[in-house]
Amino acid sequence: MIFPSPLPLLSLFLILAAFASAAPIMPEPLHKLVLRKIPTARNGEHPLEVFERHQEAAIKRMHYFKRMAPPDKEFFRKKHMERRQMIEDNPNLDRRMWIPAVSLDEVKANNQKRTYWPDGGWTPGNTSTPLGNAAKELKKGSATQAAAAAAAATTTISASGSNDQGFSQAAVDALNDETLTNSSSTLITGGLDYVIESNDIGYLADITLGTPAKTFLMLMDTGSADTWVPSTDCGQDNCGAHQALGSDSSTFQASDTAFQVTYGSGAVAGQLAADTMTIAGMTLVNHAMGVTTQESVQFSGANVPFDGLMGLALSTLSNQGVSTPIESLKSTGVLQNTVLGIALGRLNDGDNDGELVFGQADDAKIDAATTQTMQLTSTDGFWQVAMSAVSVDGQSAVTGKQAILDTGTSLMVAPEADATAVHQQIDGAADVGGGMFSIPCTTNQAVSMTFGNVAFNIDARDMIFQPLTDDLTGDCLSSLSAGTIKDDDTWLLGDTFLKNVYMTTNADDGTVQLSARTDTPGSSSATNAAVSAGTSGNGTTNNAAGTSGSKSASSSATGAAQTAAAAASTGSLLGALAALIAGGGSTL
Repeated sequence: MIFPSPLPLLSLFLILAAFASAAPIMPEPLHKLVLRKIPTARNGEHPLEVFERHQEAAIKRMHYFKRMAPPDKEFFRKKHMERRQMIEDNPNLDRRMWIPAVSLDEVKANNQKRTYWPDGGWTPGNTSTPLGNAAKELKKGSATQAAAAAAAATTTISASGSNDQGFSQAAVDALNDETLTNSSSTLITGGLDYVIESNDIGYLADITLGTPAKTFLMLMDTGSADTWVPSTDCGQDNCGAHQALGSDSSTFQASDTAFQVTYGSGAVAGQLAADTMTIAGMTLVNHAMGVTTQESVQFSGANVPFDGLMGLALSTLSNQGVSTPIESLKSTGVLQNTVLGIALGRLNDGDNDGELVFGQADDAKIDAATTQTMQLTSTDGFWQVAMSAVSVDGQSAVTGKQAILDTGTSLMVAPEADATAVHQQIDGAADVGGGMFSIPCTTNQAVSMTFGNVAFNIDARDMIFQPLTDDLTGDCLSSLSAGTIKDDDTWLLGDTFLKNVYMTTNADDGTVQLSARTDTPGSSSATNAAVSAGTSGNGTTNNAAGTSGSKSASSSATGAAQTAAAAASTGSLLGALAALIAGGGSTL
């Protein structure tokens, strides 16, 4: 019998061995972005007017979610005048705060820029109780309401924060100074540091665009799906003094396709373009995005620290019908899945550990025994899931609701009846009109949201938005306001809630995971019975204690070396080399 010569096989083996030696296969660190918080203080504003801006942004955002025209300018003008009159008529509400006065010229300039809002033909009805000259104290709910069970929660996640000293002076200082708080999180592959804006108003992260690469500070938004930055053709009058992208990049590709997005707060317009984008060390070539030539003051103002916005919802929500960055990272083979891991920092913790991870969740920040996995309940493109209950001190105020989870919203917005029911259970709460409520700045009552079998408490510090006067132990505006979102069953849960959980989104299987955090001074912790395995009646899967969560939370990002190894194992040496080159491998 004649045996084939082993030399060709030996040669191939030696080549592969040399290749493996040059590029050792090892687990990649997570791809994370560090998130920073951003300041949005405006000079001369009463706290009710500050709140009004955030509430109006949420109302417009709710209509954006419904794909309806936003309320027209006259609707908000009337609301503003009513609220201004209430402030002037009420001797208990000081017009002066710690925020210095602003010049009339600047006020006029800002008002002119705000007229960029497109007119809508639809005017909604009232979203709250009528305004009055004095705050209306809320009465406790009925005995039946107070005795209601907390809707099947077998575990309650407590939070360690306290308002014993009232509203934090550090938060006041951050609002005054327009502070950006950098993250100290230890990054893993796929991770970006979240930068905190002011006193937890918003969360930002750095990416690079173009050739040569320029760094852009981006607002990260799970409630929209379009990404944009200013165009170099847009002057400071229209786009502010921000980083811009254009023909000065050798890889920039312009188009004549119009780009326009209206958000809950602000609007932008320009053209679609494409260029190289790098996120946490992962590069996309010719990624489509908007380059703006017109921006409303919410994006172009001198006090706006971020350059552009990255949409992190599902691409079905995109106005332009383009893929989101995480979807493109998967379709080009850089990532195995479209998982995002989100941890928001809190200024009052004294240390910002916020991060955004592309491709997986950061297991070091998660109490896996508490992880709840929910299927999306909407096909509109945003992260909407079933919420079993909202409770105060363990007593249900409302049950059987829907929740939209949105990092681009600072506050929480609920149907009027629900918001009233919750505040009825908070001692000293009052309806101050316009969909707003006040609560004592020293309240430590626990408001919780139940998903699946776990009730996640909101840190008491997150429930107070801003003091109504310069007394930091007096009355504060509540971070929960009233407004109609999609219907009488849907809540909008912004950063007030999301700071208290680790959120993992998965566009591949249409799920959201919420878990207790283990990594912050105000970290949540399980205080009741352990979560049992199984599926709850609302379609929520509960992970048993000791597991690492669902596959979306534990899946690893695809490393260039791992991709190369897979190609080599199938006999494709050229494919392995191509994978390393495409993945940016530098160990060859």
